[in-house]
Amino acid sequence: MSDFDRAVPPGGEGVITLKVDLRGYHGRVAKGATVFTNDPKSPRLALLIKGTVRPVIEVKPVPSVVFRGVAKALTEQSLDLISRSGPFHIQKVETDLGDRVEFRLETVTEGTHYRLVVANRASSGNYQGMLTCFTDHPQKPKIQVRVTGVIEGVIGIRPTNVLVGRLNAQSPPRSGSILIVNNEDRPFRITQLTFDDRLLSIRQQPLPEGQGYTLQVEPKLEHVPKGTQQHATLTLATDAEPDRRHQIDVFVVNR
Repeated sequence: MSDFDRAVPPGGEGVITLKVDLRGYHGRVAKGATVFTNDPKSPRLALLIKGTVRPVIEVKPVPSVVFRGVAKALTEQSLDLISRSGPFHIQKVETDLGDRVEFRLETVTEGTHYRLVVANRASSGNYQGMLTCFTDHPQKPKIQVRVTGVIEGVIGIRPTNVLVGRLNAQSPPRSGSILIVNNEDRPFRITQLTFDDRLLSIRQQPLPEGQGYTLQVEPKLEHVPKGTQQHATLTLATDAEPDRRHQIDVFVVNR
């Protein structure tokens, strides 16, 4: 948004006022504006505004937490909430993630610095949600922290989704590879493996010393119309987790 003097007398001065909306920004920013005039020597002037935006309450290192890996190997993560503009207090913390995470609030310096400690409690599976800190600061009544979990249980599957097929008309069909391992380093067997055999061919190869398996995924493009993509689900079970069914998404493309 701008406001400016429309007429400037010869040898005189004019004022241009620029207002920049910096909501959602932090760190270094640069904004530009262009001034058009009827001066034949300077018909266009470029203005550049540079600065550093400091949030009212800074969350360090970043306002997000990611848990990725085997559940029992994951450790707590800490975030520091530091006031840059007057005292504040955190009145309560809420989450939409249920019992998949635990958290506690620690006071580092009363009124200016708090520490939020977050721990994963999910044994397996993926999740994403928010931790919301409610404060008494008039300019920052809520602080939101995004929490993401990609948690492996006893059996690890990497990756959990695969793209196979012909990605463009000039390339040969692409196959995929899926690694199945036991995160407790124990031998195991795949007891069930189901998939749509109209779209896929799966070859199961054991790794040395019973460490796991590789699944080679080959597309059957004769059943996928040209220019389309189809989705298939590969389901497997193991004797390491007899009651659990793992699902892998396979996308078959024929372009």
